[in-house]
Formats: sequence, C-alpha cells, structure tokens
Amino acid sequence: MAKNSGDLILRDRMQFDLDSAGDRTTLYGRIDTSGYVDTVSRQGLAIKEIYFQLRQSPSTKYPNTGIFEPVAQAQGPAGTFANAGLKLYATSRAYENAQEVGIASPDVLCVKTYTSTTAQNTDDTGTMYYVNQWEWYGPRDLHPSGYTLVSDLLIGVAADDWASLGGGTIEIDILMIAEPIKVTTERMNEILSQAQDL
Repeated sequence: MAKNSGDLILRDRMQFDLDSAGDRTTLYGRIDTSGYVDTVSRQGLAIKEIYFQLRQSPSTKYPNTGIFEPVAQAQGPAGTFANAGLKLYATSRAYENAQEVGIASPDVLCVKTYTSTTAQNTDDTGTMYYVNQWEWYGPRDLHPSGYTLVSDLLIGVAADDWASLGGGTIEIDILMIAEPIKVTTERMNEILSQAQDL
C-alpha cells in the first residue's frame, strides 16, 4: 500500500543472538509508539503495513552485503534430512512461546516464517539438495479492516536449528506504515477490556 499524506513511516532495527546450535527461544523487542498513542486522549495508530528484513552483521559469508544466510544446516549422512525454522511476528500481546503464534492468534499483526531443508543424495556421492521457503501473512491478510494499536508494538522472534548462523547475531530491520487516528470511546473500552482479560 502506498503511503498517504497523513501516514507515518516508523523504522527500527533490532538484534538477537543464536546459541551455538542455531536455536533461539522466544524473544521480544519493543517498538516505542508513545509519541503517537495515548489512551486518555484516545489517540491510536491504524496499522497498514509491516515489513521485515533479516540481515547478518557482521557476516563472514556475505561480508560485502550482510545478506541473511538462507541455508540453515550442512547435511549429515546420506539419505537423511536436516530441517530448521525461524519465525518473526508483530503483536500487541506477549505470547510466552512463539509456538503459540499463528494467523488465528489474537492481536497478531503479521507472521513471517522461514524453513530450510538440506538433504544428501542416497547414493552418497555428496550431491546436496536444498529447499528454502518463507511464508508471509501481513496486516492486510490478518486484519483486512485494519488493526488499531493503542500500545507499544512487540516484535517476536524464535529459531530452531539455524546452525549455519549458530553463535552469531542476526539483525531485523522493521518498517511500519501507520495512520494516526482518533479511537472512539466504545472501541477504546473494547481494546482495554480485552487487555485486562489476558
């Protein structure tokens, strides 16, 4: 969606570390929206778009570009598979575990997943096969009529077995397009009531 004259473009950059095996338990970064939202004066943000870009810094494999390594694992014995996954999402609710987060989860604005599968040919010739896939469900997919934000935005991340970047640091660049709005009293009460039910 193109930026309209009244829209805001908010940018942030966050970092997270993987352990030596390429794992990362659920971790959150926070985007401060206090300059744009205020429950007392009923100011909020209508979230239109969110974009993620993964980067590696510093990168030994891609030192000139810092491109995120899409192949998660080298392969083991012939005929076996090595699988890995990484999940990013934006939410106004802090889920305890990223495994709980999907497109039907309340207060989730977007979800992006990366999967990597590596396999060696069964003839043991060393021929390798790689399948890398990503899925993206954005705010317009999950909230076609718009998502009203009246709090800070949380960016969640978790990873399983992304061994090629094990022990390293990954950066997430985030860009969000939002429109400042006045929230009706009824809608504000509904949002605050839902938050108290957590």
